[in-house]
Amino acid sequence: MAFRALRHSNTTLTLTRSCRSIIFVPSSSFSSVCRRRSHPPAPPQAPPSPKKVPFTVSVHGKTWQDPYHWMSNTNDPHLLEHLSCENDYADGFMADTVKLRSVLSSEMKARLPPTVSTPPERWGPWLYYQYIPEGKEYPVLCRRMETERTGWLTNFFLHYGMTTSKREGILLDWNELAEKYGYVNVGTCRVSPDHNYLAYTLDISGGERFTLQVKDLRSGLIDPKSEVDGAVSLAWAQDASSLFYTLSDENQRPYRVLCRKLGYDHVDDLPVFTENNSSFCVDITSTKDGKFITVNSNSRTSSEEGIYLSYFMRT
Repeated sequence: MAFRALRHSNTTLTLTRSCRSIIFVPSSSFSSVCRRRSHPPAPPQAPPSPKKVPFTVSVHGKTWQDPYHWMSNTNDPHLLEHLSCENDYADGFMADTVKLRSVLSSEMKARLPPTVSTPPERWGPWLYYQYIPEGKEYPVLCRRMETERTGWLTNFFLHYGMTTSKREGILLDWNELAEKYGYVNVGTCRVSPDHNYLAYTLDISGGERFTLQVKDLRSGLIDPKSEVDGAVSLAWAQDASSLFYTLSDENQRPYRVLCRKLGYDHVDDLPVFTENNSSFCVDITSTKDGKFITVNSNSRTSSEEGIYLSYFMRT
């Protein structure tokens, strides 16, 4: 079972400087406002200019100068100093809009619901759902045991009042991960067919390179042997102890499909498929009945698909 993270919708407001586009304000009073705002106040200082360091780049027989190459070193103290100067300049330039930005931000927040939630989805004896807690930025993946066979509408309304239910279990809290690492991006979530494990990919650097982790939902512990750097897509086998995943290369191209047994080191993972053509990327998905896992190899102009029995690891 797959889950995609909830996100607050972004609202964009565009303010125009044209007097003709606003018709609700008397022309006499508004025209003076337009005249006053037609020329923004000058910033308190000149824009900061980063230093230039001579550096020659040669690629594919071409050579050019890149005096700002030093900025690629994010640990350079001069870079942090320059970014601080740019932030100060931006704050000074936009100083006369502080009140307006505060008003717009309050208006946009007022239009958003305090919590965002998905209807519960029944899978086996469990109801799975996500919600973003009030005041939080990231979602929480939860489930609760369904003890009564009720209509979907009843389950939907029950969901909104069950956040304090003793039967509710939190499978993954993006907010806790963000507090631990400072940044978090969960790429893929997959619950095992026996509902005992949660496999997911995690990026904590912002580089969009994900690490595979497997959580035991009975103990709440992460299997230290399950971590694999560069994992992309995931799919469980029917035995719930074999996990298929795709692995990316140094260019972050998913090129290989492997299968691992829980509790074993990743060096023992069984290669299933390797795409040697660098113009193709590999993706895996499981069918709804869980009997098959499809391996898809796609390029910009073509695609190929192979089907593998998801329970072949039993033998």
